[in-house]
Amino acid sequence: MFRKTREKSPYFLLAVDFGYSLLAGVGLFGYLGYWLDGRFGTTPWLMIAGGALGLATAFNGLFRRLNVLEGGRKARRKQDKEKGPDPRP
Repeated sequence: MFRKTREKSPYFLLAVDFGYSLLAGVGLFGYLGYWLDGRFGTTPWLMIAGGALGLATAFNGLFRRLNVLEGGRKARRKQDKEKGPDPRP
């Protein structure tokens, strides 16, 4: 039978969180750009710039969280190597 490992869970949660961050970032900054376009008459340039800014913000958050997860994983591996092999069969 397939066993779940603890390594997959944080990455799944990260993917779900990234989806919401992407939706919120692009939606919020895109709407802000849309509103500013109506105010300054620059249609559609500020909306496009806002969407791009939201996209960049979401990916920046994704890469930061991935670095934290990978750093923790590498530290656990290093700690396991220093302990040596497991004496239990």
